[in-house]
Amino acid sequence: WLKPSCTPFRIAIGDRRYQEERVATYKPQRLPVGHPITLIQVMSKAEHTQLTKEAVESTADTTLPTSGSSSSLAGLSDDVGVKIICVGVMRTGLKTLHKALRTVGYKNIYDQEEIVSKYELWSDVLRNRSTPETFASIFEGAEVIMGMPTFCFWEEILKLHPNAKVILTVRDEDDWWQSVRRAKGLMDKELPGAPLSYGSVMQGLESFFVPSYHKFCEVLRFAWATTLGAHALEGQLNEAASRSSYRRHNSYVRTRLETSTTHAGEPQLLVYDVRDGWEPLCAFLGKNVPEVEFSSVLSVPYFPGDCSSKGPEEAGQEFEEILLPDSTFGSRMRQELRLGLAQGVAALTVLLVAALAVHMTEIIRIPVALMGLSYLALVAVAWTAYVVMHGLVMRVPALVVLPMAMKSLLIAAALHSCFISYGILKEMLVTQDHIASPVLVLSSRFMSIVCGAAFLLLSEKRISFGAPLYAMGAFAFTNEASTWAGYEMLKYVSFPVQVMAKSVKMLPNMIMGRVVNGTKYSGYQYAQAVGALVCVAIMHFSDEQGHDSGKGGKAKAGKHGVDEQMDPGYKLAMGVAMLGLFFAADSFTSQWQTALYKKHPKLTQTQMMLG
Repeated sequence: WLKPSCTPFRIAIGDRRYQEERVATYKPQRLPVGHPITLIQVMSKAEHTQLTKEAVESTADTTLPTSGSSSSLAGLSDDVGVKIICVGVMRTGLKTLHKALRTVGYKNIYDQEEIVSKYELWSDVLRNRSTPETFASIFEGAEVIMGMPTFCFWEEILKLHPNAKVILTVRDEDDWWQSVRRAKGLMDKELPGAPLSYGSVMQGLESFFVPSYHKFCEVLRFAWATTLGAHALEGQLNEAASRSSYRRHNSYVRTRLETSTTHAGEPQLLVYDVRDGWEPLCAFLGKNVPEVEFSSVLSVPYFPGDCSSKGPEEAGQEFEEILLPDSTFGSRMRQELRLGLAQGVAALTVLLVAALAVHMTEIIRIPVALMGLSYLALVAVAWTAYVVMHGLVMRVPALVVLPMAMKSLLIAAALHSCFISYGILKEMLVTQDHIASPVLVLSSRFMSIVCGAAFLLLSEKRISFGAPLYAMGAFAFTNEASTWAGYEMLKYVSFPVQVMAKSVKMLPNMIMGRVVNGTKYSGYQYAQAVGALVCVAIMHFSDEQGHDSGKGGKAKAGKHGVDEQMDPGYKLAMGVAMLGLFFAADSFTSQWQTALYKKHPKLTQTQMMLG
């Protein structure tokens, strides 16, 4: 009758219960006189044999229950375990029910917030590697079980706790569908739920960079797919299939448990709409109706950052606390990132050694300087990726770390590629081909209109500006002026100096932000801006000194296309004037755009560019 495969064991002494993880650590209690002692479970075959031997030697006259009494034994052990299993699917008032259960006295509630601490065990469950001990570890110490993905495995959980009461939360089907549809719509946008709908490529990156993050997301994806269909997260939800799945789940639970009772003869199932309040819930649980008013139905945003629906302040976010950067899960992700960085650098080092070996054999001659620079560049890329992701782990919810890091790195790479090619081509056109600056401005803006209009037609099926055109007039003029000044500046200062000068736009931007938007900055931020300006000034004078020492007599243009025979005072004055115009126009443009984004929250970058 003893079950050697079960991890925990429980001993019942009359109406008192004792539970230990292993027989060897059990400390005997003083036993009440006249109470029967029942051995419920033991952990292993060896412990089973030893315990049976001791039982036979010391209590030969004790009659153990037969194998047919296993149901009553499981029910007996449930008095110290799970008392309630909530099997309602997502978006059926589970958060309201959670709060109500706490109010009536249930403090140990397993909800989906616990996924982070148990995601490895859930991963075993998803891959059919679970045992009864797996569920026992997941729900250890819980009185109530609810939330994702437990409603997908409610029958397996009920088998382990057959005396638990079951609550099926329901709501109007139309309301449920609208709620689910909104939640899925938010996943398709730039919100923290978006990673759940990623395809195989991004999921592969998840698994490689941060395995714990991948396993966590897999649990959430599984719950969605099981509830709403295998392709629920891909594309648009099918309303008919989703509604059918919702009805099927509720109907099956009702059919399966409508006649079931607990060992005390009480009904085991409650079909509950949280809008019905305290009475049906307390009557089912045998609790007194609390004096406090039943909580209004909480309108809980599904993901952190979802502000589409606001509920009471205490409603919070479904995944907010478990995803905080300073959580255990955040620490685990940082460890995995450090390991990934070390592995990446090790792989790059192996490649460098292999390249050096090929070089030494003289089969292929690879410049050593090129190999060294490539190695340092790749290490720098790996380090940058690590810094970005580590910073995100420390600042943002876990669910958005990888997508935000990938997006940030791709944007940075695109910006570098665009700006490098843009700078080289611009210098060639101005200093070598002597193309007039207004022509370059016109061609640039013409392509902006073509690209912006084409993107809007493809993405939104129409061309819209997101804000009145007259509101864009002021910054549109200064935007042209700053671009023209940037081209003209190349006639008076070298391209490296211009690039460095543009990198200190923060000081003019801060001043303009204070004037236009009333933005306040700290003294430290102003000091940073001034320090950058001083560095650029030093570089400029060093560059000019280098040009003066390296003049080639009658040469008209230096290596950067700057006219070497131009009067130095005039050149300096024009360079400073163009730089000042650029700073003023460019900083006004960015600050005015910031004000427009605040005034028109739905305004996109493409609409801003087109306007």
